Amino acid sequence: MFFSDADSERASSIADYQTTCADFITDISKDYGDWVDRYDLDTAENKNRKTTIESIRLTTNKWIRSYGNTIKKIDIIMNDGINKMAERTAGYPFKIEIRVNDMVGYTYYPTGEIKVNVRAIPRPGRIARIGDYQKGQIFLINSVDPVEFTVSPETRSGGDILDDYVLLNAKSCHTGDLISITIIIEEADATHLMDRRGSTTLILLS
Repeated sequence: MFFSDADSERASSIADYQTTCADFITDISKDYGDWVDRYDLDTAENKNRKTTIESIRLTTNKWIRSYGNTIKKIDIIMNDGINKMAERTAGYPFKIEIRVNDMVGYTYYPTGEIKVNVRAIPRPGRIARIGDYQKGQIFLINSVDPVEFTVSPETRSGGDILDDYVLLNAKSCHTGDLISITIIIEEADATHLMDRRGSTTLILLS
C-alpha cells in the first residue's frame, strides 16, 4: 500500500514533512485498530494485534524522526509502517519469521550483500513457499538506490518447512540508506493455494 508524495511537494522543510507523515501514521493506526475489532476475534488475539499495531506506530514514527533526513527516506519508512500495520491487522494463520541480522521487522546491516532469512512453518498437510508480491513481481522493494536480489528455485517451489535465504545486493547503496522489503509466503496443499501472507522488513544500512 503506497501513497502519493503530493504532501512532500507542499512541505516547507524536512521537519515539516516528518511531522506530516508521523501524524498520518498515528491516524491510520487507529483505522487499523478499528479493522481488528471488525474481525470479532477472541479477547487475547484482539489485544495482541492492537498492541502490535501500536508498537509499529511508535517505532515507525521514531525512525521517521531519527533516520528520515530526506523526503525519499521518510516515504520509505512511512510506507513500510503502513504495510506492517496492514499485515498485523490481517494476522498470520501459519508461522512466518523474516530475520535480518537476527532481528525482526526493523534492523541494521552493512552495505553490500544482505542475507534475509525466510522461515515459515505451514499447517499440517501443506507446504510453504515464497510467492509473488503481485503478477510479474516477486518482492516489493522500496529503497533509496537500486537493489537487486537472488532467490533460490527451491524456496519458490516450497516444502514442509521453509528455511532459506534471500540475498539482497545493496552494493550501490550508501551508509544511512534505507531498504524496505515485503516478502509473500504462500501456504498450499498438493493442488491448490490455500493462503498467503506478507511480512515487511525495514533495513538501515550502516
